[in-house]
Amino acid sequence: MMTTQTFNQSIPLDEMFARVWNLGHLTRAERQTLKSVVLSNSLSSEDEDVLNRIFHAVRRGWLKISD
Repeated sequence: MMTTQTFNQSIPLDEMFARVWNLGHLTRAERQTLKSVVLSNSLSSEDEDVLNRIFHAVRRGWLKISD
């Protein structure tokens, strides 16, 4: 049985990327975190790069979106 870890904005996006890349999917909690980060309008250029990598991986089918 797989456990789901809840993320918040205090977790660096690069750590989130490493986790979702290793697991191959984004959970609902991770998507919620990404949504709130994007809406915060306070992204560093490094965070923008990480978000772009995540979105690119989803578009290419390398990361799946799960419930």
